[in-house]
Amino acid sequence: MRIVVAEEGCMGCRYCENICSVHFVDEFRPAYSAIRVVFELPESHVMKPNVCRQCEPEPPPCAEACPAGAIVKDEKLGIYVVDRESCTACGSCVEACPYDAIFLPPGAEFSVKCDLCGGQPKCVEWCPRDVLRLE
Repeated sequence: MRIVVAEEGCMGCRYCENICSVHFVDEFRPAYSAIRVVFELPESHVMKPNVCRQCEPEPPPCAEACPAGAIVKDEKLGIYVVDRESCTACGSCVEACPYDAIFLPPGAEFSVKCDLCGGQPKCVEWCPRDVLRLE
């Protein structure tokens, strides 16, 4: 499973960022969002949601780079997630991600990577333009 983005439809509302941060820290704090809307302004006026692509083959670069072994496979979902208890917030996974889709918010105790909200991603549910879909 993974989230697929239809980039051409994004209007930059950032609902996805806000609802995702609520999932991770129970408040609207986009720095704790696992999806980020990247603005390519002013030339192109393009907005692109960026979220973990759930890299294949296994293990993904983020998991290989983690010295604490904190990026583990969720067998139920078939994806790699951050084990908050094991994560040391060293940032190795952030540096290793080829898509800039793992984040370490300032002062955070764990890295933020899409975990698909346990299989029912809120960003997909709340996107007003159906730019995001679960595949």
